[in-house]
Amino acid sequence: MNEQKFKHLLAIAGAEKPPVPSATFAADMMRLVRGIPRLPRPLTFSLFDQLNRLFPRIATAAAAIILLCFAGEFVCTLTGLPEVGDATAQLATDNLFDVEDL
Repeated sequence: MNEQKFKHLLAIAGAEKPPVPSATFAADMMRLVRGIPRLPRPLTFSLFDQLNRLFPRIATAAAAIILLCFAGEFVCTLTGLPEVGDATAQLATDNLFDVEDL
């Protein structure tokens, strides 16, 4: 669109009279706002609704368990107790499932 057409459209729009709301517009709007009923809470929750409500607690509990496991492993390492990896290596070196013994 060229500049002349744009200026012409702006001049026409500026000359238009703005719409005037009715005399009872404010009262009608307040009546509508007051007349809207509150939405009732659903009586039954689906599984996803329950998980959605419980997720912050579940996430906090999971994070606490993970931190306790890390702290336990760190304490065991500092005190010289065998670690989880040590026990796994010991089981791997022991020939518990040797075919010749069966």
